[in-house]
Amino acid sequence: SSSAEPGHRGARTTPLSARVRAPRWAPAVMAVFMESRLKTLAAMCFGSWLFGSRSPAISLCLQIASVAYTGWYGFLLFKTLKATVLGPVLWGLISQFVVSRYLTRDEFFRADEPPEEVAKKRKDAFERMEKSWKQRWSKAGELQKYLKRHFSDLRFKASGFESMYPIWQEVVNEALDPITIVDHTEGMDIVDTSGERFLDASGSYGVNVFGFTKTKEFLVKGQELAATVGPCLGPMHPVVAENIEMLLKIFKKEEVSFHMSGTEAVMSAVYQTRFHTQRRVTAVFQGAYHGWWDGVMQGAGNDRFAADCLILKDQCDDSLELLKLRKGEIASVIVNPINGFGWKNAGTNKLATSDCGAGSAAIDKFKGWLLKVRATCTECDIPLIFDETWAFHLGAGGAQELYGVQPDLLVLGKSIGGGHAAGAVLGPSRLMERRDPDRPMRVNFVVGTFKGNPVSMGAMNAALKYVTTPEAKKAIEGLRDRVDKWVGACNKELDKQDLPISVAAHRTTWCICYKQHSAYNFMFMYYLRAAGLQMAWVGTGKMLLTLEFSDEHLKRLTDIIVKAGKEFKADGWWWEGGKPISIVPLVLGPTLRYHTAALKRRLGLAA
Repeated sequence: SSSAEPGHRGARTTPLSARVRAPRWAPAVMAVFMESRLKTLAAMCFGSWLFGSRSPAISLCLQIASVAYTGWYGFLLFKTLKATVLGPVLWGLISQFVVSRYLTRDEFFRADEPPEEVAKKRKDAFERMEKSWKQRWSKAGELQKYLKRHFSDLRFKASGFESMYPIWQEVVNEALDPITIVDHTEGMDIVDTSGERFLDASGSYGVNVFGFTKTKEFLVKGQELAATVGPCLGPMHPVVAENIEMLLKIFKKEEVSFHMSGTEAVMSAVYQTRFHTQRRVTAVFQGAYHGWWDGVMQGAGNDRFAADCLILKDQCDDSLELLKLRKGEIASVIVNPINGFGWKNAGTNKLATSDCGAGSAAIDKFKGWLLKVRATCTECDIPLIFDETWAFHLGAGGAQELYGVQPDLLVLGKSIGGGHAAGAVLGPSRLMERRDPDRPMRVNFVVGTFKGNPVSMGAMNAALKYVTTPEAKKAIEGLRDRVDKWVGACNKELDKQDLPISVAAHRTTWCICYKQHSAYNFMFMYYLRAAGLQMAWVGTGKMLLTLEFSDEHLKRLTDIIVKAGKEFKADGWWWEGGKPISIVPLVLGPTLRYHTAALKRRLGLAA
């Protein structure tokens, strides 16, 4: 971590805070160690001590109960530790106390201890790309710098934290700026202010499932409604009722609530299940992303690590057993159905490459798992939430239709807004009601100013009407078939060119799988961008197609991947003799210096 902006030199080894803070990771373990049960056990022990001389019989009963309860607690703890993932909690500890530094330029090309000719080849290629990018995007350069200086979340995303391990970031960010300054879009092309064209594989973070052309039509409808009623919030236009009717019909639910984003909708669903079950703990599965809310976010980026969230091992029977054992505490289980594609290990943000099991086979396996999760939640009376924020990427009927599994609550977002910000929660009245029917004074205050925002409702109306047409069904099935053919054709060409990569895809979701284990695979996204591919910030691990992708677009995508792959291989990044990279030398000295300085400040000894 560094207090300097990404791409800027400065305090290279200083964490964001220069003060010593109490670690915030500690409360997170309470979901694992069952805080309420520890309090019960402590109360029993205290009661036994309190009644020791006054009422020996009561004290003895409490002692026996304490021993029995300790045994039960120990059993539950064993099962919990067996089924949960403690990595995110440990990351919270590490991020508070461990300080790392960036690699220097010389170290950057030699991190896996290559022969000098390989390191030189990499260095020369990197410098060529640096020079080329500055020439190609000279017009955008000043605006890129301005945005990174004043637009904090863009600066954060552009730093590469999702696509590369932190030690690489300074060298890359000083040389290569991947921010695209768009001028307009044509078909599936993003045209930037320099006239460069990019084939879009970002899917606008999942919003653009229908393609630029169709989504522009939805946006016009939204603007038309907004022009008619203005910013009229509170009173509802009839189009809101139309949207509700279509959503309930598509997803077979009873009620809807509207929100401004998928993250906000996830928050609403979690709040509602806690309110109606009167339980505290939310269970999520390892590696699933449910938005940036720290109540359910796992891993790097969450400085709070909620004490009421359990991170369970994915596709593991131990997790199902734990749900049964602790059903009295668990308010809901959240599943991200898009993870069924199997791209968990496709990311390049680690120092080592993992085997990627993405593809249709992973989808089939995940279906079996979801059926078991559904059965367990039904048996234990635990509400099951599908976080399908990436609405319609799995088909017109979503994950419910694809997997044949019905959740209790369904979270939607992104594409349901027809290009505008929108989120929704769908579910039965028993879980959607904001009041306790037996205790009128007990309410759950989940509301939103923009829940009937005319511009969003108008665009959503157009999108939902399109999804329910035969035209949309044909487009969705057509893309599925085209993508299946493309995967085979693209991988055949990659094999022909002797490139150590393959593609995996299912409908709109796709990724690149690396057969060559290399710490430098994160650099491939920059080669792809140079060849004309627009990606999201996560890089090659998660990419999206749209319904607008034709066979010609897919052929062009193959050409881009092959071109970038041949150059990447020739430039030495896939050197086969690479050794594992140790970060110990990069953290030991900086960590000692930082904490020594912090201690001196606390003792008043700092100069």
